[in-house]
Amino acid sequence: MTRSPTRGGRTGWVPALVVSAVASGVALVLQNVLRDTWQIRTLPERVEEWLLLFVPLDLFERGLQQLGANAKEVALVGTGLAMLALLLGVGALALRAGWTSWRLLGLGIGLWLFAMAIVMPVTGAGFFATGLLIVPALVNAGYLVVFLGYACVLIGGRLLSHPGLERRPTVLAERRALLAGVAGALVAGGIARLVGKEGGLVASTLPLAAAPTRQPAPVPATVTPARSVTSNPTPSRVRPAPTSPTPPIAAATPTLEPLPNPPLPRRVARDENGALTAAGRPKGELAPTITANADFYIVTKNAVMDPVVDVATWRLVIDGEVNRPVQVDYRTLRALPAVELTKTLECISNFTAGCNLTTFGCDLISTARWKGARLSDVLDLAGGLKSTAVGLAMLATDEFSAGLTPEVVDDPETLIVYEMNGEPLPREHGFPARLLVPGRYGMKNPKWLTGIRAMTREHQGWYEQRNWNKDGIIKTMSRIDVPADGAQLTAGDQRIAGIAYAGDRGLMKIELSIDDGGTWQPARILEPMAGKDTMIRWEATISLPVAASLTITVRATDGTGDVQTEDFQLPQPDGASGRDAITVTISAA
Repeated sequence: MTRSPTRGGRTGWVPALVVSAVASGVALVLQNVLRDTWQIRTLPERVEEWLLLFVPLDLFERGLQQLGANAKEVALVGTGLAMLALLLGVGALALRAGWTSWRLLGLGIGLWLFAMAIVMPVTGAGFFATGLLIVPALVNAGYLVVFLGYACVLIGGRLLSHPGLERRPTVLAERRALLAGVAGALVAGGIARLVGKEGGLVASTLPLAAAPTRQPAPVPATVTPARSVTSNPTPSRVRPAPTSPTPPIAAATPTLEPLPNPPLPRRVARDENGALTAAGRPKGELAPTITANADFYIVTKNAVMDPVVDVATWRLVIDGEVNRPVQVDYRTLRALPAVELTKTLECISNFTAGCNLTTFGCDLISTARWKGARLSDVLDLAGGLKSTAVGLAMLATDEFSAGLTPEVVDDPETLIVYEMNGEPLPREHGFPARLLVPGRYGMKNPKWLTGIRAMTREHQGWYEQRNWNKDGIIKTMSRIDVPADGAQLTAGDQRIAGIAYAGDRGLMKIELSIDDGGTWQPARILEPMAGKDTMIRWEATISLPVAASLTITVRATDGTGDVQTEDFQLPQPDGASGRDAITVTISAA
C-alpha cells in the first residue's frame, strides 16, 4: 500500500520545505513590490544597515578593498539570504509539526508584529514605523500584506498536500483561515494603496513659508583667500524672535514655471558598480576642471535604489530650536536670493595613495558649478536659530542624516542647492535639493534633503553612528593623472599632470619627486582656483632617465602651509592620507 505523505495533519519534510520555500520567496517579492511602488525599504536593507553599526571599521574597509563598489550589495544579498533561510525554516517546521491553518495564519500575523514592534525600532524606524518619513499606516499595511501573503501560501500548501483534509469535518475551518488570510491581505493592500496614492510621505502640519515675489539676480560667489578651517566669522546665526507670529513675507507669484522632472537615477551604473561609482575619467587623462553630471562620482548608502522624490509634494521641514518652525516648498526655495559657485566634492572613502587597492581608487572626487540658496537665508524663513541651538541635524529622505554645528550657517557658501552645472540637480545627486558645506567630505553634504532640525545637543549622523569622524574635515590630497600608472615612457622631458585638493584651505604649491622624496620639483598650477573650495589642476615637465622602473611621487601644500603627509592611512575613520605615486618604465628615445 502506498503511504500518504501526511499523517494526522503533519507534512513530510520534502513538501514542507518546498511549500515554505515558495512562501518565503513570495514574502521577499512582496517586499520588493513595496520598495518599487512606495519606496518602503525592505527588511534586509534595514537589518544590513543596522548590522553595519557593529562592523569594525578595519573590517568594513577590507570589504571595500576586496569587493569594491559591490560590497554593500554583497552584504545585502547575504542579509536577504539569511531572512529567506529564517522564513524557510520557520514555515517548514510549522508545517512539519502539523499546525492548523488558523495557527499558520497566526504565524504570519506574529511575524508581522515582530517586524513592526522589534525590527523597526531596532533599525531606527520607530515602534510600528512611527519614526519614518513615510506614513506609518502605509508601512504597516504594506508589511501586513507581506506576511499575510507568506501565511496564505503556507495554508494553501498545507491544503494541497493533505487531500485527506477534504474528508474531515475541519475542512471548512481550514478553508476559512485561507479566506481570512486572503481577505486580510486584500484589505491591507487597499489601505496601502489609498494611503500611498499621494506618495505616502508624512505631511507636516507646520505653516508653509513664502518667499519674496521678486527674485534678485544670482549672486556670484566671491573667491576668498585661503583660510584655516578653524577660523570663524562673527556669529550671525542667532536671530531675534519675531515680534509677530505671521511671517512678514509676500505671497508667491501667481505666474508659475513648470517644476523640473529630471530623469530617473542612473540605474544601469548602479547595477554594474553597486553603491560606489568613481568619476568617469579615462585612465591616463587629466581630469577636467568641471566634471560633467554624467561623470560625477556617486556614493550612496542605499544598496538597492535611491529615493525618487516628487518635487510637487517635496517639503523641507525646519523645526526644533528655531524661532518659527516652517516647511519650505521647492518654489519658495528657488525664490530666495540665488548663489552660484564652483565647489569640489570628495567622498571620505576616497584614497589619496594606493589607488590600485580598490576599484574606485582615488577617483571619488569631482567638481561642479552649483546654484542654490544660502543656508542662512533658508533658516531666516524660520526666524533664525535660537541661542539654545547646539547642533543641526540634516535629514534626508533615505533616512541618511548628517550632524553639523551651527557655525556652518555663518559661512555664506553653505548652500542648499537645486542646480548642478546649469541643470536641475540630477536625481542621483539629490534632487530636489542637497546641502553643500565648504571644507567637509561628502558625508556632510547630504542628498535628498528633507529636514533641518536645530537641537540642544549635537546630532550623531549616519556616519558618526558607525564610528566615522564627526567633523568630516577634508585632508589634503594630490593625484597623478598623466601618465597612467605602469605606463612605458621614453627618456627625456615628459609631461606629468594631475589634481590637488585641500578643501577650503586652498593650495599653496604642488611638488614632484623621482628619487623617493630626496628632492622635489615644483609643478605649475594650470588655472586659478574656481572657488575657495575647489581642486586645482597642475602639470610639470620632468626629465626622466632611462630606467627599468621609476617611481614618481606627488605632494601638495595647503593654503595654511601644511605639507601633505606621507603617512599612509585607510579612509576609516578620518579620511585617507598618504602621497600618490606611480611607477613607470623608461626606455631610450
